[in-house]
Amino acid sequence: MTTPEQAGAAAPGGRRTRSRQAILAAARALFSDLGYEQTTVRAVAHRAGVDPALVMKYFGSKEGLFDAVSEIGLSFGGALSGPPEQLGERLLAHVLADIDGRPDRSMPVLRSMLTHPQAAEAVRCAVADPGNSPVADALTGEDVELRGALAGTVVLGLLVSRYLLRVPEIDAAPADRLVDLLGPCLRPLLAADPAEPAAPLQALAAAETDRLAATDRVDRLAREALAAGASFSEVGQLLGITRQAARKRWPREESHPAPSTT
Repeated sequence: MTTPEQAGAAAPGGRRTRSRQAILAAARALFSDLGYEQTTVRAVAHRAGVDPALVMKYFGSKEGLFDAVSEIGLSFGGALSGPPEQLGERLLAHVLADIDGRPDRSMPVLRSMLTHPQAAEAVRCAVADPGNSPVADALTGEDVELRGALAGTVVLGLLVSRYLLRVPEIDAAPADRLVDLLGPCLRPLLAADPAEPAAPLQALAAAETDRLAATDRVDRLAREALAAGASFSEVGQLLGITRQAARKRWPREESHPAPSTT
């Protein structure tokens, strides 16, 4: 049984908890609706029904309050496991469910990312954290960091269109319909390029063609240089071969004296 003394001791703590929760709820709503720049400590206090000094006592500053209510955790979790050709669909479904499930945590950051550096950095890290991207780690092939960042950019564009700009068609569409339509668009970014076994042979053939063309040009220019009076030693030195090798490769035509008419 609670004594009057115990009830009196517990009441202030309970009031503090209720006041703190009211402040957090008011801050989430205002940061989500107005963004960081337009939200003031005084407005949060007014909505929570407390004195602005109490907000500062609990959180120290507007930025401290923003930190307490904001999160952009696009932790893809189990979405990365499964058939690689369906990775785009799984990522989109996971992110949409995450935002819809806790909009009070994600919307303050999304709303504030263009005006508040800390919010912008949080979104950048969520979309593409260089060297620490779970999406990039799940990819194979070339340019995995770039491809992962581009996929994250597409996802971010969808979130902005649906939750901030409220583009009517995207806002009204069911999440699973968005996944069905947009998921396949991510496949070129998330799937490794198919192997092309003929490509190395084609490259080799092209290189051999270039080599033969270069050899023919060297032969032609060497003969022109010798005809213009260059010595075999000079030509050989330029091409990194001996005088004897140059003479053997490009022998001068012997000039024969004209037959005598007498």
